[in-house]
Amino acid sequence: MSQSFQTWKKQGTTFHLVPTEKFKTTTVLVTFSAPLEEATLTSRALLPYIMEKSTAAYPSMKALREPLETLYDAGLYADASKFGEEHVISFQLDIVRGDLVRHETLLEEALDLLEQMIFYPDLTEGGFREQFVKQEKRLHALRISSLYDDKMRFAQQRLLELMAPGEAVSLSSLGTLEALEQITPSSLRDTYRSMVEEDRIDVFVVGHVTQDEMEDALSFLPSHGEKVSHYIPAQKQVMGVKRSSETQPIKQGKLHLGYRVSVDPTSVDSIRMQIVNGLFGGFPHSKLFMNVREKESLAYYAASRYAALNGALYVYAGVETKQAERAETIIGEQLVDLKAGLFTDEELTQTKAMLINARRQILDQPGQLIGWLNGSKMRGLTLEDEIHIIETATRDDVVRLAAAIELEAVYLLRGEE
Repeated sequence: MSQSFQTWKKQGTTFHLVPTEKFKTTTVLVTFSAPLEEATLTSRALLPYIMEKSTAAYPSMKALREPLETLYDAGLYADASKFGEEHVISFQLDIVRGDLVRHETLLEEALDLLEQMIFYPDLTEGGFREQFVKQEKRLHALRISSLYDDKMRFAQQRLLELMAPGEAVSLSSLGTLEALEQITPSSLRDTYRSMVEEDRIDVFVVGHVTQDEMEDALSFLPSHGEKVSHYIPAQKQVMGVKRSSETQPIKQGKLHLGYRVSVDPTSVDSIRMQIVNGLFGGFPHSKLFMNVREKESLAYYAASRYAALNGALYVYAGVETKQAERAETIIGEQLVDLKAGLFTDEELTQTKAMLINARRQILDQPGQLIGWLNGSKMRGLTLEDEIHIIETATRDDVVRLAAAIELEAVYLLRGEE
């Protein structure tokens, strides 16, 4: 399963390349990253939805989509997300390989459209088109409001706010309705200029491309000074367990627990911690699933997720409100057992096998491969490195790392009695 990865820097931009003939397509992702700040978050979250609507040369969505269709239905998308304590605006191009369709300049033509979208936006009205801004503000308001309707996401957002009130990690990736109201076509233009001039740029490419070809094809990227990464929060100590609860007219309560994890996210231990999470609540054979859900019948679902960049592990459980206290107790007992090494060799082997299999599957999807590259860039490890770390992890490693997990916050969204 060997796969080569190349990473280098040029003129301030970091390039990540997976040269391969395995796929019939070439995938290019360009990301712009800035510190996650409440003052700019909502505007940055809205910006990519506006930018993918039109460009200066293609002043409507229909006009922009027509050349993509002639390029064998190439895909061109923009998006925004959180990555640790950074806000990331991304532009992705998916295009069939030119050599397979006897169109040698296909990639260059498609990249020209990517360049148009990023660096030649539709600012003919002194800002972004008011029509598009009004339309996308209405749609974005629905996205923000939908957080309240998705009770699992709502409860998790409340847990983040409880664990880190006022801090970047607790900010919703969509922003707020209050900030959205203040956005204008000209303020959005200022957000765009800040992105282009101030953000750190990363480029990820998976396809039948060499390093020289990649640099030539993306020569339109601006030169800029070295930008510092801001995605890793400082390690924190737990100062007692914080608790909060709310009541809403729902049938199923949501019990969310936040644990602080004292593990450096850039270290190999952050890979081993995925084994701990798998045993605890990450897989169907985990302690939470088997004991809290199946054996005790205390939860409709019970699972955990390790968030390395947040230095945290989160537990989610759908419970009857009257059973919430009992469910929290049993969840806590599962972690105590894990710290005591009370798990079988078969469970450890199965967890490692599932983590390794997931990594092998990454090699079959360009999008997943780029996602892995983006997430793993802070460690500098190859997939083979990660698999070796998982294969050689011991029972003692699991017990040692489980000891680094400490309960910090409990949030309960109660259903009405």
